[in-house]
Amino acid sequence: MANQKSIPLLEPNLVKSLGLTRLRSLPILEEWLDAQGELSALDLMLLNNVRNKLMDNADAWNEEELKMTFISMVIFITDFNVPISVYYEREISETIHNLFLKCEADMMLSKGVGELFEAPYFFLHEYKREKKYSGDPIGQMLGAMLIAQAKNNNGKPIYGCYVQGRFWFFSVLIGKTYCISHSFDATNEQKCLEIVLILRKLKAIILEKLMVD
Repeated sequence: MANQKSIPLLEPNLVKSLGLTRLRSLPILEEWLDAQGELSALDLMLLNNVRNKLMDNADAWNEEELKMTFISMVIFITDFNVPISVYYEREISETIHNLFLKCEADMMLSKGVGELFEAPYFFLHEYKREKKYSGDPIGQMLGAMLIAQAKNNNGKPIYGCYVQGRFWFFSVLIGKTYCISHSFDATNEQKCLEIVLILRKLKAIILEKLMVD
């Protein structure tokens, strides 16, 4: 389209251009974060092992080291499985009100078959180290969520998360309103457990609410 333009995926740009509102809290986010449960002895052993590595290296790892050594193990312990597909480093784009948005999703949960993904539900974005990082992890995450919202076009919420070193932040986008949680410090034993339980609860949300027509 002649009037189509692209904008950088920065939170202020997206808020201004698309009329978004960021709230301090949303019931749907609080419900998600109120995750309960227990891990098996094996899962707890694996989680504490990688948590100890994070404690020693959170301020030194680059993005790839953080992803491969810690985040990948959290995703493994969470155990997403069929019919939920996990995709990494996938480009996703959409035109929204004549604005062309495009990003590379670091990790995405979606309905899909093989390499073909459809109906994205969740994005985990920006594996940022704690020192010397650049960019806007919120903007990247929010941009991906907006693209998914437009693609799905079903009025259902989109879930997200961004990571900066040891700190995890969870988010929900519904309509033009979004909310971001307080930080979860993954070096803390209880908070690290909560991160896994929140992600496991996401599995149930996807299966019971998002995949249902």
